[in-house]
Amino acid sequence: MSSHRSTSRRPTSTSPATDGLRRATTRRRRITLSTASAIGGVALLVTGIGAAAANHLIPTGQHPSRVVTNPAPTGYSPYLAERSPSAGGGQGTDSVSRSGARPGLTPSRTSAGITRSDGTLAASNGTRSADLVAAATRAAALRAVSLQAADADAESYAKQLKTNAWVLPTSGFHITEWFGVPGPYWATGYHTGIDFATAYGTPVVAVQDATVFQTGWDGAYGNQIRLQLGNGDQVWYNHLSAIGVTKGQQVRRGQLLGRVGETGNAFGYHLHFEYRLAKDLTLAVDPKPFFAAHGIVLH
Repeated sequence: MSSHRSTSRRPTSTSPATDGLRRATTRRRRITLSTASAIGGVALLVTGIGAAAANHLIPTGQHPSRVVTNPAPTGYSPYLAERSPSAGGGQGTDSVSRSGARPGLTPSRTSAGITRSDGTLAASNGTRSADLVAAATRAAALRAVSLQAADADAESYAKQLKTNAWVLPTSGFHITEWFGVPGPYWATGYHTGIDFATAYGTPVVAVQDATVFQTGWDGAYGNQIRLQLGNGDQVWYNHLSAIGVTKGQQVRRGQLLGRVGETGNAFGYHLHFEYRLAKDLTLAVDPKPFFAAHGIVLH
């Protein structure tokens, strides 16, 4: 009797439930792959945006298409954040700010000379730069010497003016006649001095340091004093009521000489003042310019 072993085989076809489970698993894998692809795409997009942003924030001198001539000075930000024209609504390409890359007031020095902020060479080499500095130093020294000389000259001139300054020959006066006024009252046909009308007995003084050349009565001039100045010129005081100095006496500026009167050919109390040049003491000249030259302006 032969025994028969029954062998069972797996069915070659799946049941509906098993087939549905397999399809569900396949869909989950596809969804997972799609999600991973989407995440990868987002990552790539973020990376691209970061690269574009980094294109605006780059260290100076490191971007291959943007070369900055001068390195950024100490304390200056190494990053240039210039906004792209396209970001503001316009069109264009990204660029690096030149003013930011090279501050206008920060020149850099090189071994060859001095480089200006615009990159140009101010001096061809260090020797040339030293020559320029030396020349400027010499010019400043010469200017200082010139200024000192000018100050010395001004001080000397001021002292000279003070030394040669005149004082008024009398006080409380008003001028009644100027030099050169024509008329029949004077032998020369014109007035030969300036008349300072003032009260009787008013003091008259030396206009400058001088020597008493002559005193006494002199005809139409009445009582007279003649002073000889240091340069040989003379000043004459006329129509005096009193004389207080003697011939040969040294007098100082402002020293009392006599007093106002009406002697000689005079009408009213006044001092008749004349100026005579050393080269021709016989001829009177206008005293007004000499007063002005020694600091007194008469009106």
